[in-house]
Amino acid sequence: MKFFSLLVLLFLTYTAGSAQTVIQAVTDAASYAPRVAPGELATIFGSNLANSTQQASGFPLPQNLGGATVYVNNAAVPLLYVSASQINFQVPNSLAAGTASMYVSRDGGQSALFQFAVISNAPGIFQDTSNHAVAQNATDNSTNSDSNPVASGAELVVYLTGQGAVNNPVPNGAATPDSPLASATATATATIGGVSATVKFLGLTPGFTGLAQANIVVPSLATADYPLVITVGGYVSASAEVSVSGSGTAPPTFLTLTGQVTFANGAASSVAVYGNTTYLCGPNQINIVDTSDVSAPVYVGYFGGTDLVINGVGYGGKCAVNTSTSAPILVDIVGPGTAPTLDVYDIASPESPVKISQLSTSPYTFLTDISFLGTTGYFSTSWYQNNGTKISGQFGNFVAFSFASLYPVLVGALSTGPGSGGDNLMPNALALVPSSNDSYPDTAYIASTTATGSGTTGSAALDVVNINSPSAMQGLEQVTVASAAIFTGFGYDGSLLLVAGNSTSLQNPGFNITGNLTLSTMNINNVDAPVGIANMATDIATMGTFVVQPLELASGVGSDVFAIVNEPPSTDPTGPSTLMIVNAGDSSSPALYPLSTQFGATDVAAVNGYLLVPNVNGLQIFTIVLP
Repeated sequence: MKFFSLLVLLFLTYTAGSAQTVIQAVTDAASYAPRVAPGELATIFGSNLANSTQQASGFPLPQNLGGATVYVNNAAVPLLYVSASQINFQVPNSLAAGTASMYVSRDGGQSALFQFAVISNAPGIFQDTSNHAVAQNATDNSTNSDSNPVASGAELVVYLTGQGAVNNPVPNGAATPDSPLASATATATATIGGVSATVKFLGLTPGFTGLAQANIVVPSLATADYPLVITVGGYVSASAEVSVSGSGTAPPTFLTLTGQVTFANGAASSVAVYGNTTYLCGPNQINIVDTSDVSAPVYVGYFGGTDLVINGVGYGGKCAVNTSTSAPILVDIVGPGTAPTLDVYDIASPESPVKISQLSTSPYTFLTDISFLGTTGYFSTSWYQNNGTKISGQFGNFVAFSFASLYPVLVGALSTGPGSGGDNLMPNALALVPSSNDSYPDTAYIASTTATGSGTTGSAALDVVNINSPSAMQGLEQVTVASAAIFTGFGYDGSLLLVAGNSTSLQNPGFNITGNLTLSTMNINNVDAPVGIANMATDIATMGTFVVQPLELASGVGSDVFAIVNEPPSTDPTGPSTLMIVNAGDSSSPALYPLSTQFGATDVAAVNGYLLVPNVNGLQIFTIVLP
């Protein structure tokens, strides 16, 4: 296998001239995740980075290619490939974890300093444009593929980078020798399709620079493609597909990739859809994608940068579209948690939004979500106080703003409710769309916990609120589940409610939620009185759940199947989130199917039989296939 074939090098020769060199992003060179580790192969994206397209021809790797030299913390680094828009380089082995700075020197000038994140281990699996891992079946060294799967019980060699420190270090830019082997010093684990797989070896591949391999024993699985996830020293990789052959029943498909578009998206983004236009609301800007052709979505551009970035920091957040107002609007929660605003954009011309209003939400801060019922927007807040070592208070509110005039106006807040009256966290809330079997025409649910004050021990709680009158909202009931400590997200399909939670709430010391995913199903035939069906604890470590989205076909038919996006585990808070499917067709025993781990996948939207999934590298569109 040729080393350079592992990298994306499909760029035309380009002469940069004297234009300014600009660094836009630094990622690993395999999965394009926004972090790197010492010794890792990494990628710079930008403009006017080099005078021509060139790749290194041998070892040791050069420090100048195509007129470009890359300096990390003022030291030149080995280069593998350069073009006007991309440079692949090796991160110095001696670089310490934290924040590093770099610049590119070209033609006597240099780019501005660019800072990037460095962690001890940052595993990134090399993969092709179809998200299939670059891997070999160890029995014959053939390339693993759909037509050439690896047998259950056999060994698979997967190529990656970012394994971190090794027991026999190799000089920067030098090829790894055949002997002694350079094995990773951190503990490595793997899962294939969510099933544990033994990692027999993780270390540098002889004959190459910065390239690592993991020799993995494939667990007993049915014939299918499965997501492979490798964890090194507690840090999680983005997933890549591997093909397996074996006996048994293959997992349901649920989703098939239909189209995708690549662009620099935010590390977190909320999805809002208006007709054939999709908005990805990130910290620094709101990206616009034309999804009229789902097989070939088109990146249109972005807006909102001057509104979202304050003193160099991006504060964009959750957003939602409302078409019940006099003009269609997009509302985005902007600003630091202590001083958020609601920014309103007129989207009558979907690809040219116009900002029309802005309102501070004070005294209600740390807004976590937004949902609309008619022209009223509903928000929950969730925050805690600490004295530096211990939590001293937990707080949450449920507030309503009217957008009837296109300018948000506070109309009501729930000061007392079925919970502790504002002294508990409220990570998520949703105004339910009325249906014919509702006891009240307008009802909202709030995901919460009974933990209050300085005590972090409690039970997961679902608060039921009557919002028939937004100015006089009333708490109706609180449903608690003792097997979970907090609820963090939920979605409903007809009369079935699926609630995601966690086995632990905030922790002292540490503050993060450190437990495992829990799932609860409830019957909401009477939406004002949910009835518990089943509670399930999993062994999936997560700090919470970003979204629970019911899936349905283009015809509107659903089958109690949900997509959920979990936050990363507390061991890797900057790591990728996990997209999973929950089949709750048997509501007493919901089944879980992991699909992928992706950086920047913090929301999804189901529209007309398709699931839209953003990530840090753009947008993927899947066709929903229900059992």
